[in-house]
Amino acid sequence: RARRMAAVAPAVALRRDGRGCFGTPAGSSRRASRAPLVVRASSTNTAKAKAKSSVLGTTFTNWLLNEEKHGRIDADMAVLLSSISVACKKISAAVRTDYYKQDVDLPKRANELFKDAMVGCGRTGVIASAANDQPPFAVEESFAGNRVVVFDPLDGVTNVDAAVCTGSIFGVYQGKSECVPDWSKDGNNESIDQACVANACNPGKNLQAAGYCMYSSSTILMLTVGDGVFGFTYDPSVGEFINSHERVTIPKRGKIYSINEGNRDGWSVGVKNWVDALKNGGPDANGKPYSARYIGSLVADVHRTLLYGGVCAQTASSQNPEGRLRLLTEAGPMAFVAEQAGGKASTGFGRALDVTPNSVHQRTPFFLGSPEEVDFVEKTLGAEGSDKPTKEKQAKATASDSSKATDASSPSKRPASEKVGTETLSTWMFRQEQQGHMDADLAVIINSISVACKRISNLVATAPIAGLTGLADSTNESGDEQKKLDIISNDIFCDAMKDTSRCAVIVTEEEDVPLGVADCVSGDYVVCFDPIDGSSNIDAAVPTGSIWGVYKPAADECKLNLDDTPDTVLEKCVKNAQKTGESLACAGYVLYSSSTVMMLTVGAGVFGFTLEWTTGEFVLSHEDVKIPETTAFDGRWYSGNQGNVDKWAPEMRAYAAHLQNGGSEKETPFVYRYVGALVGDFHRTLLFGGIWLYPPDSSAPEGKARLLYEVAPMGFMAEQAGGMATRGGLALQRVVEVTPEHIHQRSPMFVGSKSMVVGLQRFLAKKAEA
Repeated sequence: RARRMAAVAPAVALRRDGRGCFGTPAGSSRRASRAPLVVRASSTNTAKAKAKSSVLGTTFTNWLLNEEKHGRIDADMAVLLSSISVACKKISAAVRTDYYKQDVDLPKRANELFKDAMVGCGRTGVIASAANDQPPFAVEESFAGNRVVVFDPLDGVTNVDAAVCTGSIFGVYQGKSECVPDWSKDGNNESIDQACVANACNPGKNLQAAGYCMYSSSTILMLTVGDGVFGFTYDPSVGEFINSHERVTIPKRGKIYSINEGNRDGWSVGVKNWVDALKNGGPDANGKPYSARYIGSLVADVHRTLLYGGVCAQTASSQNPEGRLRLLTEAGPMAFVAEQAGGKASTGFGRALDVTPNSVHQRTPFFLGSPEEVDFVEKTLGAEGSDKPTKEKQAKATASDSSKATDASSPSKRPASEKVGTETLSTWMFRQEQQGHMDADLAVIINSISVACKRISNLVATAPIAGLTGLADSTNESGDEQKKLDIISNDIFCDAMKDTSRCAVIVTEEEDVPLGVADCVSGDYVVCFDPIDGSSNIDAAVPTGSIWGVYKPAADECKLNLDDTPDTVLEKCVKNAQKTGESLACAGYVLYSSSTVMMLTVGAGVFGFTLEWTTGEFVLSHEDVKIPETTAFDGRWYSGNQGNVDKWAPEMRAYAAHLQNGGSEKETPFVYRYVGALVGDFHRTLLFGGIWLYPPDSSAPEGKARLLYEVAPMGFMAEQAGGMATRGGLALQRVVEVTPEHIHQRSPMFVGSKSMVVGLQRFLAKKAEA
């Protein structure tokens, strides 16, 4: 496109294209040679493409009917699974719109919705829920079939308040005829309870069906009935799950591992050796380190592992000597899904599906992933002879109860004003303008950003069924491979900003050079953005986002003129874009996850808005956000890619170990999370507290995040929320004070609550003095 700096005139020519942006010197952008983007395969493509096209548009109901036709399920199972899908739709809707409402208990609501669906379908004999360690119960109203359904209605509850991935897990067993409750005997509740427990306690190898539903940027139902794993993405336009993943096969190897490294101090020697080996190449000794990801929801971590390969683990620790996962309602169903996808699932010493639970809520260590990765786990743990934590570590776990409370809770919510849940973004901006915090031109820009993000949110939600996953056969300025949605989202954002006529310069991660807007009528703002942050997460439908910063025009701003040469335009655009974070008029991001959440500041506090899908409006959900301070029990979260820790400076490696050991208080270990998208990890830090670490390392000595459109906007927001964002060897330099030398300059960043960042500064100062 002409607007994308692909000039067709000589470099010295002066022109203005039809879309309102100046041209620049020919050959200045990689975008000029990009191959056309193909969203859907045509009928003339390969047989593989045809096969994929044939499943697009197949509803979950039609798929069930086809499975019944081929004898893989019976009619009762079809009704039962259809009822599960309905329950998941209802839970998804509740998670999306009600997560911030103080009068809604989402875990309780999800449990009720799932239980009601299972009772109402009339095909279940016994139901066992993971919620609150409830006992199983018999369904007296069942009139066909006698199956046992086990489920975790809302996995990853600690993520709910941060609108990060959650999910539901389920498994279906054939009921045991000898354990069917006898309803003819009045008052014999004890025998009925015993029959329910006996009926429910099955090894995973007896499962007839299992799956999960992930509530994230897309709502995805993954299912197996013993003949491969299939995926279905919810299409809100028709209200149906549509076939999006056919016969999923997990890669034999992977380079991502998932485990809560905040609990490292309580692990066994074998687990420590295994994780350390992954950081040195895993089975390929001295190979490329594995990358760490840990979302804190089993559903999300398993889903990514199924699609990308690697391994995810919930191991035993001194805090949880028997492991954390429930064998019956979590580990068993997930293990069945993994094996049906060609993967493996183990307790560390044997096949997870072979273990028969002794009780309904029995816990277990759990390792799931690519077959070669799980083999490596068992080999490493077997060399140590035991996966049990040492007696010393178990003795140290006197704070076990408080540790569990920390890992399962989020900050208490401040009383919400009457505006929360009712005031729209437009009304909020009007109030900000009245109070002098922003002008009308900035309001136009923010409104256009919100429209762009709504469009991107919809594309992300339906990407698996719209052919929008995968690479686009191109790279951006930094050499990163671009996803299809990177390009489309960039076009949406650029068009939105150009159409406001309030932006003089646009800077985007996906363009080599800044874009000058010729028909800016007022405002002259410089808008910088990353249209899709965390795009490596797109194919796995885990959180992504958009980040932006709107910079004020300077008094000595270089005005663009129609008679400027392309070289002059480029020079002026670059100069105008070289601003510090202190020049920001507005900064914000939108999180595309279980909810679509916009967080922004115009220099007068941080406010959040959740997209209400029924009206299409962003509604106030977070008022004047302040990052919680870290205490001995609260705000104890940290985030960073632990897979790269061996490439960090020695003092940063020591700091990570310091957090794993409980920090200065030597109390409860910090909880570890790492989504792998700056938006997702920053959002959790903003709401829950703690610290996000993005230090330089040996492979990226200048850091990886971009200063102008990632680091500076996030740093500005952190300070507006009462936190800190710094960089440097002693973490002393405010990131908003740094002037970029070029528009894609990278930078490290340490961001979080004041107490955590100050604590980091003190820790590094002591190390420097030693």
